[in-house]
Amino acid sequence: MPQRVIYPQWRDQWEATPYPFSDSASLTNDAGDFILNGTFIDAHIYPVGGLAGLYLSSIDVDNQNVTFNIGDSAEPVRCSGSFPVTSPLDYISLTDRYGRPAGILISERKRLAVFQTWGVGLHVFTASQTSFAATCCMPTPAIGVRGIVLEDGTVVSGSVWLVGGEGVVLSQEDVNIRVKCEDLTTPTIRIDIVGDPLRRRDMCEAEPSFTTPNPVRTLRIRSDAGWFDCQPDEFGNYSISANNTLVDDSVLRIRTTERGIVFEAVGSTITGNAST
Repeated sequence: MPQRVIYPQWRDQWEATPYPFSDSASLTNDAGDFILNGTFIDAHIYPVGGLAGLYLSSIDVDNQNVTFNIGDSAEPVRCSGSFPVTSPLDYISLTDRYGRPAGILISERKRLAVFQTWGVGLHVFTASQTSFAATCCMPTPAIGVRGIVLEDGTVVSGSVWLVGGEGVVLSQEDVNIRVKCEDLTTPTIRIDIVGDPLRRRDMCEAEPSFTTPNPVRTLRIRSDAGWFDCQPDEFGNYSISANNTLVDDSVLRIRTTERGIVFEAVGSTITGNAST
């Protein structure tokens, strides 16, 4: 499909200016490399985490490609884009180091052909030399989870399915957060890791040699006042004592077996006269 310029008069208006660079940009580095006015027609730059004052930090020329690196005061390469030396393009798509879209530089093939005359190597610029106009930059704070980095360095972003494995439970809940003095409610993914502590051993056995432990979750006690329930502590433990400060003797014995807890009525007086 042939390219069609919607507003050619707009391009003509900025032809003789540094735009999309700022008016104060010299477009010339310390080595004498310079970018002509009108080399780029327009730009829209939005790298994740980019700060104010984005600028063209360097142009890397090799035998195959011309690469444009864009950074800020904190990171010299926030995003980059390139085109083949032998076949310039009408635009350059910018991506960050994880491959996510980060902007675009608009030009024409005949305009970008000027970089074919640049020597092979890295041509470095400073912020005062190649800062972009504020209207070409969109701040994109690095807030929240925007991608998942895998063990091999691959980044997964966009539509991602999260599936809990064995012992992993995923759920969504709304969490209240405060952003710029405003209370907001945002959906949050909660990850709970639970399961059988002997699961690893069970995976190594040819046949399961044990059953999954089933801990006591509630003790229901009957007293003269009726029934009441006792819950475990934060570690799932109960403390049961076989004595009482109101009596002088105790016949209650408690012991554990393979089948569970055994309560026995045995024993003798636990107090008496001491002799030396």
